[in-house]
Amino acid sequence: MITIKKITWDQILPIWKKYLPSMSLEPTSAMCLFLSTGTPLSKSWGNPVYDLKNMEFTPTFWGAFHNDKLVGVNSGHMTLGRLYRSRGLVVLPEYRKKHIAQKLLMKTIAQAIHEKAIVCWSYPKNTAERSYHMQNFLSQGHSFNFQYEGDNIRAVRVLNQKKLETYLNPKE
Repeated sequence: MITIKKITWDQILPIWKKYLPSMSLEPTSAMCLFLSTGTPLSKSWGNPVYDLKNMEFTPTFWGAFHNDKLVGVNSGHMTLGRLYRSRGLVVLPEYRKKHIAQKLLMKTIAQAIHEKAIVCWSYPKNTAERSYHMQNFLSQGHSFNFQYEGDNIRAVRVLNQKKLETYLNPKE
């Protein structure tokens, strides 16, 4: 049986080092989903936008355990505008196709809701797209490449449509 529970930075780091060696190995990320103007990145096909303020939020780390073995991980943290980032989803190869990625995403989404996020978003590899779609994430724009880890998509799950509309169309 697989058990999902909170883990620490020290527990997630070895898996990220092994399976995501090109990822920025920090507890949080400066990446943004939207440009500072509120324009969705899907309309800007250049490199992702960064804001160091995103690194000031407290991350949550999730682990999937088979008995005492850590077999999958994911993390999440709030970013500017109450947009929650899902980051670093990894399931060990011998444990894939057992819905572990979906269970980790469910915990991440629940944490986003708990923290009152408007959306939960990620830049997953194209190979993980099905897991995100199974958790009602929508692909935004076309695939892009970070130049170091293969093709990625922009995945967004809206948690509060009304607040998202307000965020994207602020009243002046």
